[in-house]
Amino acid sequence: MRTRILICGLLLNPAGLVQAAPPSDSMTVTAYRTAQQLRSSGSAVSVVSRSQIENRQSMVIADALRSVAGLSIARSGPLGAQTQVRMRGAEANHVLVLIDGVQANDLATSDEFSFEHLGAFDIERIEVVRGPQSALWGSDALAGAINVITRTAEQPLEAGGFLEGGSFSTVNGGGRLGLRSERAAVMLSASGLDTDGSNVSREGTEDDGFRNTTFNLNADFAATPTLALSLLGRHSDSTVEFDGIDAVVGGLPTDADNETDASQSYIRGGARLDLLEDRWTQQVGYALTRTETDTVTEDLSAPDPDFDRASVRGDRYALSYQSDFRLTAGDDTTPGHLLTLAIDHERQEFRQRGEVYDFFGTPYDPNQDQAVHNTGYVAEYLAWLGPDVVLSASARHDDYSDFDDANTWRTTASWKLPATDSRLHGSLGTGQKTPTFVERFGFYPNQFTGNPDLEPEKSTGWDIGVEQRWLGGRMLADATYFRADLEDEINGLYCPPPTFGCTAINQDGESRRRGVEVTVDLSLTDDYTINATYTYSDSRADDPNTADTGRVREVRRPLHSGSVNLNRSWLDRRLNVNLAAAYTSDREDDFFPPPFFYPAERVTLDSYMLLTLAARYRLTETVEILGRAENALDADYEDVYGFATPGAAAYLGLRVSMGR
Repeated sequence: MRTRILICGLLLNPAGLVQAAPPSDSMTVTAYRTAQQLRSSGSAVSVVSRSQIENRQSMVIADALRSVAGLSIARSGPLGAQTQVRMRGAEANHVLVLIDGVQANDLATSDEFSFEHLGAFDIERIEVVRGPQSALWGSDALAGAINVITRTAEQPLEAGGFLEGGSFSTVNGGGRLGLRSERAAVMLSASGLDTDGSNVSREGTEDDGFRNTTFNLNADFAATPTLALSLLGRHSDSTVEFDGIDAVVGGLPTDADNETDASQSYIRGGARLDLLEDRWTQQVGYALTRTETDTVTEDLSAPDPDFDRASVRGDRYALSYQSDFRLTAGDDTTPGHLLTLAIDHERQEFRQRGEVYDFFGTPYDPNQDQAVHNTGYVAEYLAWLGPDVVLSASARHDDYSDFDDANTWRTTASWKLPATDSRLHGSLGTGQKTPTFVERFGFYPNQFTGNPDLEPEKSTGWDIGVEQRWLGGRMLADATYFRADLEDEINGLYCPPPTFGCTAINQDGESRRRGVEVTVDLSLTDDYTINATYTYSDSRADDPNTADTGRVREVRRPLHSGSVNLNRSWLDRRLNVNLAAAYTSDREDDFFPPPFFYPAERVTLDSYMLLTLAARYRLTETVEILGRAENALDADYEDVYGFATPGAAAYLGLRVSMGR
């Protein structure tokens, strides 16, 4: 029997298997199968650096992502509540999330990544690559990919920690210890968050709390001048309190003693061998990912307290091999032509446990074990045609155990116009997303029955943009137009009359997503920076609930969103003040009124702006005092209809660092 805490193995890090140090802000390890310079990327890429995370004092990664163009964040309540990140108007499970290259999407739920459990303490940087990436990374990357890269040791000895507390009885802290020698490095970190939270329901007085503990190990070892080994281990345990749904009168959240225990484990280890003076690189590895949730819900319809218990678990086992051939000699400005061939084999397992349910004399048993596997064959060619023109072409063939074989492809181009500070970039590609285990086999008594006959979703997308530098490179602006068409979109809550029993189906027609992304980065001085983004994103699909052939906006996707971030330092950078504003326009959502919860009613979620003010002052070379006000304007808003979010909050803390 496999142990609950996964045993370390070997894993391929598809974003650059073994790295002695984190990539610089001028590099990308996600836009291709090999690490490349950002200026070579034809895909739209955004990087959130460690300094930006620390200046904003982000408590969780989702807060840091509010400043990235093309992304929309929806959190159904306070800290710890389900947090969905959508890219370019696609579904949350169309975005692949990697942690140091390990695929981290949650098989136990709906193949979304659980952003609510990912704190920001030990994160070095975040790369966001927009547009179809299935040709590189497979099914989950239909709309794009987010790679979260944790900190590694860079000094012989480095250590640090922080502790803060504030509103909602919140206590948040963590510590890290890093060691580095000429041949090896290791970083250990641990963090914890405990908060009483706030009330999710519009009425009532019960707060919904959250507790999280996370441990992380990141290590690398140069066995020989040409052979390097790496190892990653990350484990997180969380407890989330949440409200029930009033299924009799209101159909909205109401106070209840519901609780979920969740855990996520990610293990990777790998080996990289450089041959022929680094012109031939081979990488091999093995990854283990396990996510598990145990949920206790109160039956609000029972006359006496009665609780239902259920658990789901998802396991992913991935074995990969990659070989990179540098076909022509190159230098720092023109690296040369690169051919990459890779094989990714993956097995996914799903386990659901629950109480046998009797519905009017018919027993329903949710207990089940399911498994699928696939092998992906990848080829990518990257051509530097001089220092100003970079082209790439990628193709992938996926051989599935339960679906027809799938072929995806992607092309990109980057062209710096001669004698100017302008760069054109663009990409064109296809994506596909296989149905989730829950959509195919999930069972929730009297609510949902899976559909094993579902087919994968398919998408074709493209974008084109222009990047421009002004003021001697101190100002960088980028504007990108994107478009994507999705076929066979899965409607995961199809509840037709007369029974109103819910299941999942592939919808007819297309879902169309198009829009514009704008980013502006300006360094007025070395101590004063301004970052701004704006996104227009229009996502529409045929209405599955009516015979109307017109298109309706997809739920929880804002038409307009944007952010402004001002960062200013004084007193030889001992004092730093950061002001971050994030705007989300009105969105539409579906409300399911009782007693049958069908048909759905369209409702409007009001627009809102979140303002965060953060300041830090360095008392000594190693000690800083921190202060932060979140939702400083006390905005009253909902990301999900009926689910209240926290008001204004304030936090005060201390940070200690040694080494860096």
